[in-house]
Amino acid sequence: MSHRPDPTIKTRLLLRPVKSSIGTIRLGGINQGGFGIGRPPDRRRKLTCYGFTYIMNGTGVYSDASTPETPVSKGDLVIFFPSRPHQCCTRPGEFWDELWFECEGPAFDLMRQTGMITPKRPLHHTQDSDFWFRRFFQIIPPLHLREKTPPEVIVTRFFAVVTELLAGNESAEEAPAPASEGWLTDACELLGTHEGVSGLEPEVVARRLGFSYESFRKKFRDAVGIAPGRFHLDSRIDRAAALLHQGRLTIKEIAAQLEFCDEFYFSRCFKRRFGQSPRAFRRRVRGTA
Repeated sequence: MSHRPDPTIKTRLLLRPVKSSIGTIRLGGINQGGFGIGRPPDRRRKLTCYGFTYIMNGTGVYSDASTPETPVSKGDLVIFFPSRPHQCCTRPGEFWDELWFECEGPAFDLMRQTGMITPKRPLHHTQDSDFWFRRFFQIIPPLHLREKTPPEVIVTRFFAVVTELLAGNESAEEAPAPASEGWLTDACELLGTHEGVSGLEPEVVARRLGFSYESFRKKFRDAVGIAPGRFHLDSRIDRAAALLHQGRLTIKEIAAQLEFCDEFYFSRCFKRRFGQSPRAFRRRVRGTA
């Protein structure tokens, strides 16, 4: 039986399972330029554990015994259930990037028993794919911290991220926040750096919202837990992580685009937030130098 050549660049995030009394993350990784699982003429896949795949780029389809062929794309979380044959793949001639985990144990069984995850709804869409990519990626500590981090902490982080994503997804149709908190939503939006939009300096945001800077800084810190300057910097670093994953720009170009004074200052800020240099981060997520 002949096999199609697999063009996928595969980066393993775990060299061995993270085992704890509440659950185990058996495997985790990033596949770039792949075509997924179960694309004809291949058979549908059947796992012995739970699987979680986050689509970072590209489009494709998902189906199983009770879910007809359904489009999936960037920002979709796909949940696979034990012993349930499925396909999750691109269309012929197309490829995508995905971040994936395989898990098992009491915590994941409880999620299913309580209906938090259910085979009736294997697909969940998110709006801010950069944010959720970062949240999932940060579950696994950098190598220099991994041995010092209890496995229960890593598994709990995974559980928390999935819970937060699903809770936000379920509440998408709820009423908006009261007008009294509208300033905070506006402040976060103005401070944050998103795709194609650079965040504003805190002093500028304070003026736009009608606060003195000191009043704004205190109100923001009380509400969010960090100063607006730190929020603004962190959002730029988070965007940098997404750009490093995309791989289209050099580190120097990313630093310039995000308005850091130079590449070296950018690298110090990035390492303070992620525990590793931009170059090491890029090797980890892209499998390249």
